[in-house]
Amino acid sequence: MSGGVDSTIAAFLLQQSGYTVRGVHLLLWPPAPYLAHSAATLRAEDAARRMGIDFQILDWREQFQSKVIDPYLNELSQGLTPNPCVRCNRQIKWGALLRFALAQGAEQLASGHYARLVRGEDGLVSLWRGRDRSKDQSYFLSALNQDTFQHMLFPLADMTKAEVRQLAAGLDLPSFEGQESQDLCFLGAGGQEEFLQTYAPQLLEPGEIVDSSGTHIGQHPGLALFTVGQRRNIRVAGPEPYYVLRKDLEHNRLVVGFKDELSADGILATDVNWISGSAPDLSRTYQMKIRSAASPAEGQVQILPNGDIIARLEKPLRDITAGQRLVIYDGDQCLGSALIIESRG
Repeated sequence: MSGGVDSTIAAFLLQQSGYTVRGVHLLLWPPAPYLAHSAATLRAEDAARRMGIDFQILDWREQFQSKVIDPYLNELSQGLTPNPCVRCNRQIKWGALLRFALAQGAEQLASGHYARLVRGEDGLVSLWRGRDRSKDQSYFLSALNQDTFQHMLFPLADMTKAEVRQLAAGLDLPSFEGQESQDLCFLGAGGQEEFLQTYAPQLLEPGEIVDSSGTHIGQHPGLALFTVGQRRNIRVAGPEPYYVLRKDLEHNRLVVGFKDELSADGILATDVNWISGSAPDLSRTYQMKIRSAASPAEGQVQILPNGDIIARLEKPLRDITAGQRLVIYDGDQCLGSALIIESRG
């Protein structure tokens, strides 16, 4: 229970369905001494009290630092664009927390994620998009394995966010007005630049912006603030908008160019995870997302001898970015994902 409306209503629905429900609230960030009057913690505690369920607070800030924040900063230093939400789901929420819950005697771990789970006749659990497409979180769950899905519950699978808020408004629960969960929750209101200034100022070394021919055309405030395909904040005038082509870590240079220089139809990816435990029919065409907010792109997948995959897209994309997940769908079903290494023409 994060203290938000989604996890609170998930707990309420489970209770109404006859489950014995226990609430757990994780302290993950910031690393400074925890303030007992944190608004999110108080809301979660108050909601659990009103529903009459056991409630526990776990201080896992050290785990979050070592398993999510440190790898995130390390990957940024390598010029990657990491997705810490995928790592957090794998390492913390559906890793350490699931193990904790099972050790406490729980049979399942539930959350307020907007995604659907379907158990087949063979006992395998499949992951599907949630009914609310604007809130669907299957992308962030795509790196989890079948053993994990066997113990998961998503009570909000068939609800929209509007329906969740409407239900909450009619119950004796804390007010959730203005409260909304967000990706990269640890960044706070100041965003990426303020976060890095505080926790990793070494990643904000200014350097040159050059075009694809190597000509100096401007200055950047730190390579970690940019990602391949990015257009905003380059702040260099040109005959047409500039986009980030790549990061030259050796010389601390941001290489920019025009959108026709970005397109690629091939994606090399590693850390392959098939939710069913085995690869699907690779002779078929599937839909693929290269970022959580990206539109699905049609393509096919080939498995390499070392276990990595190459995806071939029917139409080129211009913002394929190392460090993000390539998530593969068959319609609404999420088949799995892999970590993008590079784009290929």
